[in-house]
Amino acid sequence: MAVRRHAGVMTTTPRTTNRLDATAGILLIVIAILHAVFTMYAHWPAWIAGELRDGTASTDSFRAFWAQPGGFAVVVALLGLLILRSARRGERLPGYVGWGFLGWVGLCVALAGPASGFTLALVPPVLLIVSHLRRRTADRPYRGARV
Repeated sequence: MAVRRHAGVMTTTPRTTNRLDATAGILLIVIAILHAVFTMYAHWPAWIAGELRDGTASTDSFRAFWAQPGGFAVVVALLGLLILRSARRGERLPGYVGWGFLGWVGLCVALAGPASGFTLALVPPVLLIVSHLRRRTADRPYRGARV
C-alpha cells in the first residue's frame, strides 16, 4: 500500500507490482553480477598503468577488458535496476524495451552459440515481452460477443 497525502488528508492506494517485469529486472542484475564475478582477471594493474592507452596491451588483455569493464555488465545491471524500480512502482515499460533487448541477445546467441552465457540472458526480455502483451490485452475494452 502506498500512503499519499493530498490536501492534508492521508489516503492509501494499492501499489501494483508487475511481477514479470520485477523478475526480469532481478534476473538482469544477477546476470550482470555473475558476469562480473566470472570474468575477473588479473589485468587491472596493467590497465591502470596505461597499457590499453599506450598500445602495449596483449590480445588477451584486450579481450579481458572488453569482457569486464569495457563490456555491458554495468549497463545491464543499471537496466535491471531501472526495470525493477519501474515494476515496483507499477509503471509500464514500453514494448520496445523487451523487443530491443531480445533482438540484441538473440544476435549474440546466434554469433556466440547456444553454449554461451547469452542463452540465460534470453529469459528477461521474454518476460518483459509477455508482460507487455498481457497488459496490452488487458487494456483492450471488451466488445462482447458478436451476433
